[in-house]
Amino acid sequence: MFLLPVSRSLLRSSNLLFSISNNFRPRFLSKDVDGSLLSRLKNDVKNAMKNKDQLKLNVIRGLLSDVTYASKSQTSKSFSASDHEIYTIINRAIKRRQESIAQFTQANRLDLVENESSELLILNSYLPQQMSVQEIELEVVKFIDQLDINDVGIKDLGKIMKELNLDSAKAPKKVVVEVVKKVLSSRKTG
Repeated sequence: MFLLPVSRSLLRSSNLLFSISNNFRPRFLSKDVDGSLLSRLKNDVKNAMKNKDQLKLNVIRGLLSDVTYASKSQTSKSFSASDHEIYTIINRAIKRRQESIAQFTQANRLDLVENESSELLILNSYLPQQMSVQEIELEVVKFIDQLDINDVGIKDLGKIMKELNLDSAKAPKKVVVEVVKKVLSSRKTG
């Protein structure tokens, strides 16, 4: 066996580089706040690996990849990986799955519909309890009554949506817009 002479300083520097590369973590991943959604996702990755649940593992890795991308993107310099921002990422992933399900259903690819539906269930498990349409409608009516505008119509949709602060994790924007339109049209006719 042939050994090359290696100086101690070279050996130390290579060990240092090895330890630095193994301990490197993106800044947002190093903050492990107990009870946060990010730490829950990281723990679920470990559990999915232990349980050999490949579907759940792929979905969670995709979410963590989206979080990493959002933290490094040029447009979102202030990304802090808070629960609210992660809920937004989850909602985007859910929307992608729903669009895929619709397209796969049109193409009669039931095997892919089943896979996307399973992923959708996993993603929905990370969202908080969703508000019902009736709860959203009550909030919208209460908000419009607080505005004290006599002639509220569809033209005020933009102003109402801008001022209405419902948590997007509990009430998806698409549903809120539909409810606001319904309430405004009923007030116009009523």
